[in-house]
Amino acid sequence: MGQNKKKKGFTLNKESDTINVSVEKLWEIAGKQFADAYKWSTSVDHSSGSGTAQFEGATCDARSCDLNAKGFNKVDEKLTNYDDEKMNLAYDVVGGLPGFVDKVSNNWTVLSVGENQSKIVMVMTFEVSGIMGTLMKGMMKKQIEKLINMVMIDLKIYAETGHPSDAKQKRIDELAKEMVD
Repeated sequence: MGQNKKKKGFTLNKESDTINVSVEKLWEIAGKQFADAYKWSTSVDHSSGSGTAQFEGATCDARSCDLNAKGFNKVDEKLTNYDDEKMNLAYDVVGGLPGFVDKVSNNWTVLSVGENQSKIVMVMTFEVSGIMGTLMKGMMKKQIEKLINMVMIDLKIYAETGHPSDAKQKRIDELAKEMVD
């Protein structure tokens, strides 16, 4: 007798503060430079794109990220949508998840909120299973919320200044020191 188990998980809807750049500039960083998150995100030590783009305007089909994030050290992501006109992209994490995490999806949309002002909206969906999924879900949600908030701050600073945030610069310096030692 097959049981249809209901998936457990959570969805996080996050909207950035107003970013004082044009919607086109923000989309350039978040969308067109999808593979280059390592340039501005404190939680991403290295990222690279791979595969022939399946969506018009995209530069790759997938992204691999070496992370500096609690509980994760490397993830592989596959684009599931990319739309330059709507300034929207979506991806699934297809590798690097703990066994109790069945699926992670992220959807980013860049919105204009005024002349040279924009925002990014992220919708992340997590599906977990088993006892570990049930036990870890609350803690995981808190960690991911902190991570997303940091990503949005990093993105705002990078978009507005062209330079990484202080936290990202500190991480860049740490990595450089590790390579020398």
